Amino acid sequence: MRSARDRFLAIDILTPRTAHVARSTSAATLALGLAFCLQLETPYSAASTVLLVANANQGAVLAKGGWRLVGTVIGAGAALVLMGLFIQAPILFIFGFALWLGLCTGGATLLRHFRASGAAVAGYTVGLATYDALEMPERALDAVLGRTATVAVGVVCLGVVTALFSKRATRVALDNALIGQFGTIAGVALERLRSQEPAHSLPTPTQIAGLFAVDDLLELSRAESPDLARHKGAIRDTIAALFSALLGSSDLCDADPQAGQDCVVAHEGVVTELPRILCALEARRFEEALERITALSGAVQARARRAEAADTGTSAPLIALDRLVAFIEDYRSALSGMARLQGGRPAPARSFRFHRDWGAATENGLRSALAILLAGAFGIATGWSDWSLLLLILAPYLALLAMTGNPAAGAVAFITGTLVAVPAAFVCAFGLMPQVQGFPLLIAVIAPFWMVGLYATTLPRHGPSGLAYLVAFNTLVGATNPMAFSLPAFLNQAFGWIAAVFVTLLAFRLLLPHDPRRQARRIRAALRRDALALLHSDPPEHRHVWEHLQHHRLARLALSLRADPEAAAIMAEGIAGLRLGRAAIRARGAARHATTPAFLHTTTLRALAEAARTPRQARDILAAAAAEIAARSIEDLGAWSAAHRIAACLTDMAVLLEAHTDGSFDRHRSAPC
Repeated sequence: MRSARDRFLAIDILTPRTAHVARSTSAATLALGLAFCLQLETPYSAASTVLLVANANQGAVLAKGGWRLVGTVIGAGAALVLMGLFIQAPILFIFGFALWLGLCTGGATLLRHFRASGAAVAGYTVGLATYDALEMPERALDAVLGRTATVAVGVVCLGVVTALFSKRATRVALDNALIGQFGTIAGVALERLRSQEPAHSLPTPTQIAGLFAVDDLLELSRAESPDLARHKGAIRDTIAALFSALLGSSDLCDADPQAGQDCVVAHEGVVTELPRILCALEARRFEEALERITALSGAVQARARRAEAADTGTSAPLIALDRLVAFIEDYRSALSGMARLQGGRPAPARSFRFHRDWGAATENGLRSALAILLAGAFGIATGWSDWSLLLLILAPYLALLAMTGNPAAGAVAFITGTLVAVPAAFVCAFGLMPQVQGFPLLIAVIAPFWMVGLYATTLPRHGPSGLAYLVAFNTLVGATNPMAFSLPAFLNQAFGWIAAVFVTLLAFRLLLPHDPRRQARRIRAALRRDALALLHSDPPEHRHVWEHLQHHRLARLALSLRADPEAAAIMAEGIAGLRLGRAAIRARGAARHATTPAFLHTTTLRALAEAARTPRQARDILAAAAAEIAARSIEDLGAWSAAHRIAACLTDMAVLLEAHTDGSFDRHRSAPC
């Protein structure tokens, strides 16, 4: 075993993690000192704000801090309204607080990233701003203004320290992540094109979630770089096109020698050229990569047109070429977005949508409201002198944990962090701080406790526990000027804090407990509904926008069912619905082409609508329509090319349905709205 000396010498104090801990500790020190100078009533709250907002990424600090301040201002306004109306009626105040927290928790569930945290802060700020004010109504305005001031001091101090002593490295990370996804998808496509296995292998949950994680990185980059924020459209368009290419790659396979010369040569051309395109991309030669893939797309499309005009007796060659064209076009679209980003060209003005889980928002909002009502009723009924402390702690934990994938596990982590914080705060407050004279010694005593918690937050396994430890420790110590050392008050507050975190766990286990499968079923139903809607009509927006929404849903599925044994089956259903929708878009596009005769257009739309009305027979309906179109076109040789393509599209949809025979598309018989 290694000796203690060897372990100590192996410690590297110059890592990004230790730099983050040092920056955050310095910002908390600055915030506490400034709060002392401004004579704020609870100066430690300014340091707590720093510890909560601290992040190793500069963009996260700026965005998180900004939205926290916005949420605090909104919550402070709501607190003033509630206290103005119900300050003399605690029961009505609790009811109003519960309603407000429920609305904000639901809003936080619907919003994304730091906007969600801003909504959560707006909800629980009412409890923080009115703590003790219910017992002393004359202090209501001072409490609200003090809370707002401490948050503002903390946010500004952390923002200044972070801006001065950290690097803006997210843009480089974003570029590397995008290029890495180009490589991953090209690798998948090449593997499929060289494989002897049939098509229809599905993208893995890891691939889907990993690609959508680039969108999360974009949010950090936007906050860090105003220039990048102006190009968010190009980046989202690139991500959406990459997802389309990932889906398209699952439909590729090695060309059958019997499929025809055009099909074989096209596949060989892609296998030869795609590595060269990827090599140019990784070397940051974006224009060269774009020129190569544009030439490749033109060559494959020319072969697809020849296959369309040929009478091979089967649609298989044209289906294979159409899939290859779709993949190359999506990959080319993604490369075009990357080139626009690097060249500073204007971004496309597309508005991308994200999945809003109204069911989860309702559950989370009701749970938060019910928990506050029950906790408030308990406090009033028992006559607990410090009952508002329960609301003070319960509200933020309910709102914040509701946004996580496993809130009950998060509550357990919060309990762990709190149980560690209580003895640490006792040692600091009663063992060390009575000997302190002056601000420098105060920081020398309290900073090591902060650093332990900050270090824990950088470890994914201990992050939630570290966060709970920091909040509980800093509040229980309660550094003020002058310090008040009251053991009964400390024990009463510690008891209330521990009770609150256990009540939080009970709330998540007893009040509308979180069920990942129930959430997954809602997302799966939305995927199926949107896929069937495309059999009735075109998507209301660009195909990439529609697919981006489905991508977000699949990423949410992958997150919700991370450890569920049924995850693979549920994901397969969702992906099958998405691929069916893509095939329907291709069929409608072929039917709308200017050279398509009217009877082909009518027959195609009628078959798609009938398949949507009776999903159980959809495969047979589409196959019969393809056969009818092929037969009728024999009488009109001028319509053969259009008929061949439409028949191939309908046959492709029938093949997709046959490959997914679990009946998932017949669960909603009525036409979707």
